[in-house]
Amino acid sequence: MAEHDMKTFGSIAANPYSWPFDGVWSAQDTALLLLGFQNGMIAELSATAELEAAASLLDAAKSAGIAVVVARRGVDGAQDPLAARRRLLGDRVPDRHSPEWQISDRLALPEDTILVDLGGDNAFIRTGLEDELLRRGVRNLIVAGLPTEGMVHATQRAANDMGFECIAVADACKGTSDPRHTAQLRITTFGNGLFGAVAATADILAALKTSQE
Repeated sequence: MAEHDMKTFGSIAANPYSWPFDGVWSAQDTALLLLGFQNGMIAELSATAELEAAASLLDAAKSAGIAVVVARRGVDGAQDPLAARRRLLGDRVPDRHSPEWQISDRLALPEDTILVDLGGDNAFIRTGLEDELLRRGVRNLIVAGLPTEGMVHATQRAANDMGFECIAVADACKGTSDPRHTAQLRITTFGNGLFGAVAATADILAALKTSQE
């Protein structure tokens, strides 16, 4: 077994409970989900600070040997039915292979990154992501992304239904408005963590430094 796989980490003082719920997480059973950090969305939301937070999480995950998942949203041209509906609702989904669709160069992705492409908000729909995570033995998900009320919430809500233990990183997510961001994170914590827990980047990084062999 690789050295990284034997590392366990300290609990995170998250809202509304100490994460994960059983106090046990490791490099082997955890993945970092980076959702929608694409050039177009970053520019549209002015999400430079959130991108920097995501980059810090990514660097820490790589050092710890934690699996990295990147979700990239796009459609095949303006005639795509999903694109037509989204654009009527004011949601501009980028065309695949356009500059706006590309993942930001600020994220130095490892070669073994799990990359999923989707047209909607839920990174688990028709992507094979659930099967891949289960195959790897992953049960804990650290979630960061854009926008909070779109890809982040849809993916985390689905993950919760699949039995994954999720934590959203508040300052590594951004909504289409501050009230929407705040409201969505509040929904996440309803009912003692209906869809998981919420913490800050600093909390995640601190926990990763408390590894035990």
